[in-house]
Amino acid sequence: MNKINYTLLLGIGLIWGSQFFFVDLVISSITPITLAASKALLGTITLAVLNIFSSNKEKPQRQAKLWQSFVFIGLLEAVVPFVLIGWGQQYINSSTASILLGAVPIFTIIFVKFFTPNEKLPLKKWLSVLIGFGGLCLLFAPDLAAIATSGNIIGYAALIGASISFAIALLLIKRLPPMSSILAMRNVLFVASVILVPLAFLFEDPLDVQLSGEQIIYVLILGVFQAGIVYMLYNMLIKQTSAAFAALTNYLVPLFGILLGTIILGDQLTWNAIVALFVILGSLAIGDKS
Repeated sequence: MNKINYTLLLGIGLIWGSQFFFVDLVISSITPITLAASKALLGTITLAVLNIFSSNKEKPQRQAKLWQSFVFIGLLEAVVPFVLIGWGQQYINSSTASILLGAVPIFTIIFVKFFTPNEKLPLKKWLSVLIGFGGLCLLFAPDLAAIATSGNIIGYAALIGASISFAIALLLIKRLPPMSSILAMRNVLFVASVILVPLAFLFEDPLDVQLSGEQIIYVLILGVFQAGIVYMLYNMLIKQTSAAFAALTNYLVPLFGILLGTIILGDQLTWNAIVALFVILGSLAIGDKS
């Protein structure tokens, strides 16, 4: 087992899982697109500052050749999923959304199979992804009956579209040439900022947002750590392992969200969450053996 890769995987899951806690603390005072634009902009600034002090700098002419890739990744990793998730959750609840986003690893290994045939996917890798998805469904077992009978096809389609977008972005990130993870994700978040900031002014009124001092700190945490730092770590994980392995973070995010809610907010930890924890960890162990 590569301890560094699994530490990155768990760290990314923990950081992204904690975002639900911070979003709940600010979403009553800031509109969704404005929050997303703020996160992207703060993440860009964070990685730009880190890049100044980084010893691994890229030549400007080499960067220019990669901007087309950064634009596509920014669209597929940040802009398109945000719009689809925000739209889809008007029709389905957060539990359903989490399960559908858990399809990212499945779409990833399918796309790897067809579009990157040089990357081998042994049977144990497929088993790891499928067992992990089973653990994710188990995590939300009490809601499955309502999900199956809700019939909100539009919401399902939107979240599946977001999963496909994330999966394609994973493959594009993997295909980037060797370069600084700080610089790569700074450019991706910059593209997302350029798109999301105008959208915020077009559909919302960012200048009318009023946040308390504590809420400003929470937004800073969301931007600096849960956009900037975590995307840098995510890029590192993709480069060091595979797109299929990195996609497994989608199983850990809701799990950590529930665990943090139990520890910090005092939410009740249910039996299915405990069992799901061991199933998902078991799927990671199977993936490691492949």
